[in-house]
Amino acid sequence: MAVVCFCSVSALAQQPTDSLTRLLPEAHVATSRRPTEVSSAIPAQRFDSTAFRRMAITTTSDALRRMNGVNLRDYGGAGGLKTVSVRGLGAAHTTVTYDGLAVSNARQGQTDIGRFRLENLAAITLTAAGNDRLLTPVRNLASATVALQSTAAGTLRKGTHLAAALSQGSFGMISPSFQITQRAGSHTQVALGGDFFHARNDYPFTLKNGTQTTRERRANSRMQVWSTEANLLHRFAHSQLTAKASYYSNHRRLPGQVVLYTENNNEHLEEEEASAQSVWNYHRGAWQAFGAGKFHWQASRYADIDPQYPGGASRQHYVQREWYATGGGAWSKGAWSAAYATDYAYQNMSSNMPSSGVARHSWLQALSVRYEAGRLKATARLTGSLHFNHTPDGTKAARNAHRFTPEAAVVWRATRDESSTALYTRIYYKENFRLPTFAESYYYHLGSQDLRPELTRQIGAGLTLAATPASTWWPSLRLTADGYYNRIDDRITSVPYNLYVWRTINMGRVRGGGLELSVNSRWNAARRHHIFFTLAYTLQCATDRTDPSAASYGKQPAYMPRHTAGTTVAYENPWVNLSIGCTASGRRYSTHEHLPGTRLPAYAELGFALYRSFTLGKLRLDLRADLINALDAQYEVVRRYPMPGRAYKLTLRANL
Repeated sequence: MAVVCFCSVSALAQQPTDSLTRLLPEAHVATSRRPTEVSSAIPAQRFDSTAFRRMAITTTSDALRRMNGVNLRDYGGAGGLKTVSVRGLGAAHTTVTYDGLAVSNARQGQTDIGRFRLENLAAITLTAAGNDRLLTPVRNLASATVALQSTAAGTLRKGTHLAAALSQGSFGMISPSFQITQRAGSHTQVALGGDFFHARNDYPFTLKNGTQTTRERRANSRMQVWSTEANLLHRFAHSQLTAKASYYSNHRRLPGQVVLYTENNNEHLEEEEASAQSVWNYHRGAWQAFGAGKFHWQASRYADIDPQYPGGASRQHYVQREWYATGGGAWSKGAWSAAYATDYAYQNMSSNMPSSGVARHSWLQALSVRYEAGRLKATARLTGSLHFNHTPDGTKAARNAHRFTPEAAVVWRATRDESSTALYTRIYYKENFRLPTFAESYYYHLGSQDLRPELTRQIGAGLTLAATPASTWWPSLRLTADGYYNRIDDRITSVPYNLYVWRTINMGRVRGGGLELSVNSRWNAARRHHIFFTLAYTLQCATDRTDPSAASYGKQPAYMPRHTAGTTVAYENPWVNLSIGCTASGRRYSTHEHLPGTRLPAYAELGFALYRSFTLGKLRLDLRADLINALDAQYEVVRRYPMPGRAYKLTLRANL
């Protein structure tokens, strides 16, 4: 974002004038604001809508795959479940927030990132080992946080603004969407949006069985989604109030495992979600405060149609509800700042299964202190967690738990002048405490109320170099490097039995470390000709250290690759912009024991994008064409769930 400084000449004008006096013309000085993730005390990565366009990114999960430390489980196609694990800690340790508040799923403890459409997002931010913000909801202080910012959560705009988009792609994919934003008075804005998504997902794939190779087509993978959202923004003299109400409905068929030549499957899942939330932020002088509340309702109806079941089908219905409130305040004076925040949540779940009525009260508190002077910024935080489980019918409940977890982070700017080149070094430590989810504790036949809570300890160090040369021709550069070590005790590991059923166990002790490298560069080759380059590489090494006699001892956990990478080259010009992106993953195993036949080979996926914007009066048109998996790579992220091959996507967006 450009910062423009205006130099006033009014003082000169007030002085007596003579023949030697000259009034200087107004001068404009522009410079680039350094991104906040550069000076963050913890690793932070951010992509905005401009980056989405340049990096040949087509989905939210695709954007996360371009970031360091992300391990994405993907069951294939638009209808497949997509969950995010960061630095090998498991998806339950990754909190997904939407416009500031956490997205809850008490039953599974993990969020399907595929439900958030990239077209509706203004930015995605991934932070590991906590949150650099001093005042924030306690829930947002997880081991890793994926923060999603919607396009509706922007600034006040004048008048009425309309936006509509239409996407069409391979395998029967079509998706229209709209959003209208209206200024209501001088300090109020309302927005209403909605979208529809439909895809057959009957993509072809290559099946190898011994020496024989056949070409098959994915079955039972159709997906149909409706969603709508209303937003309100009102600004007071020193505060701001936002409110949001949303509804989401997803009807999909669940693709089964491909075993030899058979993928017979007739599973269906219907999901409905409704939520309402409001956030108030206050800032005046040395004081800050916030308060927020949220209600979330989610229903899922699963059916497995098969003659082997009594009545010809197995049906499981779940309803989750959550009441959540959070608030806090912060004060700063000179180099010192302090903040306190507290969260309360009540979650319950009911279903048609035995032990269906379960509930949990959670009370979280966080006290934070920060010292920031000169080139040093140091933060310390203590978080307290109290969880109380109960079952209304008097059956055995999961364990109650409480614990205090500390964290600390220090960042030092090694360079004195940060106008052109800045070097930041950081070191951080964080503990995180997690209770088993409802599914892990109560799932019929597979859950256990005796599961032990999971405790993680993270320590890491890194550096960020940001160089902006004085010459506009010479490339700018941002380089980050982070090394970390994780210690996980009583790790709760979910291994998929199929798309909807998971087996959970306490693995015990897991030790792991890793290295993350990223490069971002921009080269102004000529006037209106720009070349962008990004690279993200991650090395993850984790091993089970529970029992030396166990077959899994000393081996990498299931579905965790040792090497992952993503890179993009984009060329923007006056004619048609071009972007080339690639993601790659090393080999993995689908079992902790690395049994024969469970090895998943390495893969790389290449994509191309062409995009261009036009302006017709007040109307702006954005055209985009994507070629996904251009080389038709055949691979699996989860064993026996083949991923789509070559595909296309066309998008037209209009803004008025």
